[in-house]
Amino acid sequence: MAAQGNMAAGEKTADPAVGHEPAERSIHEGSRERLAELAPERTILAPFEGRSRQPSAERSSPRPAERSFGEVERKDTGQRTRPVEEGHEADLYPAFVKLIGRSCLVVGGGPIGLQKTVELLRCGGNVRAVATRWSADFAALDGNPRLTRETRAFEPRDLEEVFLVVAATNDVTTQQAVWREAQDLGILCNVVDVPEMCNFYVPASLRRGSLTVAVSTGGKSPLFAAALRDRLASSLGPQLAPGLERLAEARRLVRALYPEDQSRRRFALGRLLTPEAVDHLLEGSLEAFEAHFGSWKSSLSA
Repeated sequence: MAAQGNMAAGEKTADPAVGHEPAERSIHEGSRERLAELAPERTILAPFEGRSRQPSAERSSPRPAERSFGEVERKDTGQRTRPVEEGHEADLYPAFVKLIGRSCLVVGGGPIGLQKTVELLRCGGNVRAVATRWSADFAALDGNPRLTRETRAFEPRDLEEVFLVVAATNDVTTQQAVWREAQDLGILCNVVDVPEMCNFYVPASLRRGSLTVAVSTGGKSPLFAAALRDRLASSLGPQLAPGLERLAEARRLVRALYPEDQSRRRFALGRLLTPEAVDHLLEGSLEAFEAHFGSWKSSLSA
């Protein structure tokens, strides 16, 4: 990660000392090699999907979709009620979001803003980054056709057609402006290290091929989430990536064999994914797993 340089007035990066940055950095993310790998991408993606800004007069009355988070409408009486008791927090809904072709905004040009930009690009998003000063090495990403950068302060128009926004700045005025406008438009927003200005959190995560493991503490202790992620990483080695591809192949096979019979598909896959097979994968015994997979595959045609 590039070293942080002098900052222009009104533009400060989020402080890693509070624990937000390490909790959200995947194990293999942030290297200069990764930036160089992302920069030359030339993938053609679908058009942006997002919400258009409406004139303020049209937004004076909140639409049903703009109810406060955690609030639901009762269909029988039309009254609103909260699904949890007052004074208690609602559980977070865990989900993995598909960003391919979606417009994302990053506000902030420091190391954390760079980290967020790299990850959003990695996940297929079309990213616009806005900052008054670029203290991190964003130039390494400039060859990526899905990234645009503008050197200026945040403006409300930046949120037009945006699906998701991350504000990676310590400037309180900018944080509040981003949050207020995003809420007004119903856009997903994360103001780094300010939980009360987030309607989603980015968990500590690690990747092994198609396998992603994410850990969240609901914003209470990002450092603990990172520590737990790192502990799990020692048990989840790179051998899981090819093993998962074999499991995907198995799923395709049983779907073709039993397209209308879910119970038979479950039974067949259960014979493959035994506790011993899981142990083989976790212990890195790919040869043993491949032998088990071969026997299982042969048994399907028997």
